[in-house]
Amino acid sequence: MKIGPKVKKYIIHLLLTTVFGGVIGLLNYLFNIGLARFSSEEVFSIYAAAIGLIYLIQIPTISIQSIITKSIGESKDGDISRFKVKSFLIFTLMGIGFGIIFLIFTPLIANTASIPEYVIPSLAITLTLAFITPISRGILLGKERIVTVNLILFVETVFKFVLGYLAIKIGSNINLLILANSLPAFLSCIVILPLIKTNRLNKRKIKINFKELLLITIGFLLLSVPYTVDLILVPTQFRAEYAALSLIGKLVYFASITIAAVMFARLSNQRNKRDELKTLGITIGVTSLIGFGMTVGIFLFKDLIINFAFGGKYAEISTYFILFGFCMSLYAITFLLANFFFSKGSYWYISILLLVTVLQIILFKYLSTDIGSVVRNQVVVYVTLLVLTLFYLLLRKKERNF
Repeated sequence: MKIGPKVKKYIIHLLLTTVFGGVIGLLNYLFNIGLARFSSEEVFSIYAAAIGLIYLIQIPTISIQSIITKSIGESKDGDISRFKVKSFLIFTLMGIGFGIIFLIFTPLIANTASIPEYVIPSLAITLTLAFITPISRGILLGKERIVTVNLILFVETVFKFVLGYLAIKIGSNINLLILANSLPAFLSCIVILPLIKTNRLNKRKIKINFKELLLITIGFLLLSVPYTVDLILVPTQFRAEYAALSLIGKLVYFASITIAAVMFARLSNQRNKRDELKTLGITIGVTSLIGFGMTVGIFLFKDLIINFAFGGKYAEISTYFILFGFCMSLYAITFLLANFFFSKGSYWYISILLLVTVLQIILFKYLSTDIGSVVRNQVVVYVTLLVLTLFYLLLRKKERNF
């Protein structure tokens, strides 16, 4: 089969992003491993619960980036200079508003997540910045500046690693560790946004569909629940062990979904249904190779990983490496399919995500007696979600929506 130049370019972007994603993933891995190994179990346990909240409160980053990417991709001759100023003002005000609301509910959030109240201000800042940081990346992705975005993400990750190192050196400062997840991206946005230029002849107004933004936000919020709520709901007596296992699983997951933004950008610029399905198929193929390949590698070198990552601690979790890794690989495929649905404006998929969220909460509430039962709960959640997602895809395709 002959491969056209656009498909070749897309494959090159996927491979390039995979390489950058691998390096970025390694740095993030070292960041978390350094914390697990060189901090106390108490600090690591608090951070594990906090990171679950961080993943949730950074959902606006994903949804805003996605809606901006889609808006830019669908407006080839739009006025980007005007759009970026308007976007910055709107999302900054929204971020400040939600940050204040987050602070107001400090006692409730702290009790629910089992974290001390003194970390809530750092989480509120992270929430505020989550509304601002995706603006520059969303515009660049909409213009399919994939190389530029990868370089920006690399620099941000290096800065995050430096902040994490400093936090550990000064006594595992938990607030600095939390802010390390948001400050680098915010600073890069402030630097990059003024540098993004537009053709002076492009005067057409680029609009943001706020109804679609709300639906995408809800969708990504529910989509993130399987790998965030578990860290919040897991019993505290074995939270540290499960957090270590989750850390290994997320290494597989995040490495596998690094190319999701590239796929979303390509879909936002495509209009042909056959080409869109081809883009989805290629992306799932690459994601599967990354996820399943990494899972096998982690299983083969599980003892080495335990010693290197955790200094010999949490050795019992190595039993679950391959099962958890395969489940996270399946979850990465689900994530790509969800991105495909959202790029097509198909939001009935949210009902499936809501159903699986309820299932997970019930499982953790009534069937979490030890780490083995928690892993079993997650297997049920990930497999159920993928099966329902594939059923939804077939149903919508049969109705010729895709």
